[in-house]
Amino acid sequence: MSIDEHIAPNVGAQPEATSPPPPDNRRWWVLIVVSMAQFLVVTDATIVNVMLPQLQRSLGMSGTGLQWVMSLYVLLFGGLLLLGGRLTDVVGRRRVLLSGIVLFTAGSLLAGLAHSQAQLLSARAIQGIAAACVSPAALSILVTTFTDLKERNKAFGIWGTVIGIGASIGTLLGGAIVDIGWRWAFYINVPIGVVLALGAVALIRGGAPTGPRPKSDTAGALTATAGLLAVVYGIVSTTMHGWLDPLTIGSLAAGAVLLGVFVQVEHRSTAPLLPLRLFRQRGVVAGTLGQFITAGVMLPTFFLLPQYMQTVLGYSPLKTGLAYLPTSLALMIVAPILTQAINKTGPRSLYISGAVVLGGMLVLLQGTALHGNYWGLLMPATAMLGLGLVLCMIPTPVVGTSQATEQDAGTTSALLNAATEVGGALGLAVTATVVTARAGELIVGGAGPLDALNQGLHRGFLVLLVWAGLSLLVGIIGFRGFKPTAAADAHPAVLDVAPPSDTPVPAAPVPTPVPVGAES
Repeated sequence: MSIDEHIAPNVGAQPEATSPPPPDNRRWWVLIVVSMAQFLVVTDATIVNVMLPQLQRSLGMSGTGLQWVMSLYVLLFGGLLLLGGRLTDVVGRRRVLLSGIVLFTAGSLLAGLAHSQAQLLSARAIQGIAAACVSPAALSILVTTFTDLKERNKAFGIWGTVIGIGASIGTLLGGAIVDIGWRWAFYINVPIGVVLALGAVALIRGGAPTGPRPKSDTAGALTATAGLLAVVYGIVSTTMHGWLDPLTIGSLAAGAVLLGVFVQVEHRSTAPLLPLRLFRQRGVVAGTLGQFITAGVMLPTFFLLPQYMQTVLGYSPLKTGLAYLPTSLALMIVAPILTQAINKTGPRSLYISGAVVLGGMLVLLQGTALHGNYWGLLMPATAMLGLGLVLCMIPTPVVGTSQATEQDAGTTSALLNAATEVGGALGLAVTATVVTARAGELIVGGAGPLDALNQGLHRGFLVLLVWAGLSLLVGIIGFRGFKPTAAADAHPAVLDVAPPSDTPVPAAPVPTPVPVGAES
């Protein structure tokens, strides 16, 4: 018996209310708008990777400043996501998405106009705050717009592909634009942001939630936001200060304490920012872990490979960007196939295959050399990166939001996005620290700088191989039993979760979510 069958009696207390509303005839246009909005915020997480030397020369930035150009965006993006997700449920998805797009566009314009380190970092902070609004709002709009299970899986497939393409194309765009001028990497967002804002106004339905104003969870909002900010700050600061620095230890400890307090607050709250009952849903836990670990492999790989290409092999920024073409092509070619296949195979087999492909890529990258060959090493590695990412990133939102109600769509979406940002930040911090430490050891031992860096990269890719192994375990254990079923058509937000035949599922009442009102 499936979990869906246990949920159905609770959800279907009023049979006529369980019928899904008719599909929105603008839903595919909505998908384009929200996917492009997500594309913008993901691209800007990696676009600066290949333009750091130009930023240093143009603005006279310090080494610490260059680190924070990347880290500040990730810090605020990841730290504020949970709050942004709750705002979508309380204020309204369209309002939060539109506000995020406008703010992101303004931040991009200010970044392009920056003439000092302080101005650029301030603009990146604005972009990070805006991204924390855009991502959960966009994903929750997909959850509530696509009521048909098969169409939703297809929409999630496109969504996951956009994330992977955005990360890979960011490096390509950065390399292509840097020769014209680094400012255009930010200016290009402005016209796109204006078009997306107009599209959101014209196509996306819903304003402020109707009905009684929901109770606020001020204590939960403060402790969650402060705790996530402290944890992400502690993680990203390791690349500058190291894991044993008092600032790092203090930030991580403070974050752990604050998040512990947050859990206690949510346990007692009548209107929690993050309902703890969500963690009793295996889909939420499995999807969140899948996002966390996949991002923990993806972001460090997009950071380490340019180091190898530019520093060890001497590639120009443009050549580095072009070297990622197999990643983007693999994503774009394979994604349409997988969005159809997931309705037949289910998410588990796709995710496990992705973890295996990423693991194979990391084994291949143990062969990087001072005079490495593109066609024999980097081309297959970057193609495997794209294939592995699309195989992993299509199933995770399908599973993670499979049991989300309309009231929880924003919170669940924010949780998945937060897992992506924190996982990426942690993976990057760990691998960057390992690479730096190993290279330093070898230089002290008499190795040349390039050889030391190359050997350090081997160690970093080995650490990521462990992450890929963890990803495989999540797929084997956590994704077990998730498969589309005709029974789910009556409750399109739920995938059928078939437990092993020898594992009885106790019938238990499903807690009723705190209503926040349906968007009009």
